Amino acid sequence: MSTSVSGQGPGGDADVAFPTALRAAISGSGRSLESLRRRLQERGTPLSIATLSYWQSGRRAPQRASSLEALANLEAILGLAPEQLSATLGPPRRPGPPRAARQAARLPVELVGACEALESLGFTPFLEVVDVTVHATLEVDAQGSERLRTVRNVVRATRDGARRLPVLLTAPRRSDDQIEVSAISGGRLGRVVSLPRDGGFVGELMLDRTLRGGETAAVEYEVRLPKNLSAGHSIEHHLWHRVSEIMLWVRFHPDRLPRSVQGYSVVEGTRAGSAMTLDAATSVQQVLHRAGPGTVGISWAW
Repeated sequence: MSTSVSGQGPGGDADVAFPTALRAAISGSGRSLESLRRRLQERGTPLSIATLSYWQSGRRAPQRASSLEALANLEAILGLAPEQLSATLGPPRRPGPPRAARQAARLPVELVGACEALESLGFTPFLEVVDVTVHATLEVDAQGSERLRTVRNVVRATRDGARRLPVLLTAPRRSDDQIEVSAISGGRLGRVVSLPRDGGFVGELMLDRTLRGGETAAVEYEVRLPKNLSAGHSIEHHLWHRVSEIMLWVRFHPDRLPRSVQGYSVVEGTRAGSAMTLDAATSVQQVLHRAGPGTVGISWAW
């Protein structure tokens, strides 16, 4: 994760750092502004060539939520690390009160216990840290059991002083063994509340540093599932709000491949899905842009 750069007044270092870093990144990539515009459009965060030009010259800087989402995608398109450009931004130039925290969507009705657990950890419907991108990978072993989930998020603070985000996991089948969750990079696991009825847990993930409103950070954690779970059949991720990108990637053991696979989403109670094919591969991915709030998943049949 890149180190944040402190902001200066007009004409200070922060006003120069961002356009300088952006020009260098674009020049080094060999991409034209038109190429970047098309790629951003494909990712659901459109920017005009004029805006990109203004950012390069320092006449403007990304401040709105939509611009910061586009900036996170721009970093990925240019092959940069998360925050590499956003860390060079100074404080917002526009006066006025901080942007209001985004309200999280309700969880599905069957997760009443999870809602209560979130409240016990002090998570209100207004989240202080929200996801920009979500990448979740699931490993399925030779017995067809889900064994390891790895989640990588780019998150953004909705207010100054933000540092924690909720983590929710439910296992589709009960097990007497405990689910093991651990932070890999970018943060640490705080308090955890188990969900005996759902076989999962709700926890808080504490970022390595406190963020200012609009700042982004990257975090990665993994979940090891019990060995004695029966053969799995799905992975799904609940989106509290709209995200710039979500990717679900299921990797099957070559000795145990499913008969059929389907990607699906559930928005406002309406489910939409389509068949996915493995062909000669052993994994499937579902990538959605500008998705949520709602649920995104992949299911399969043995």
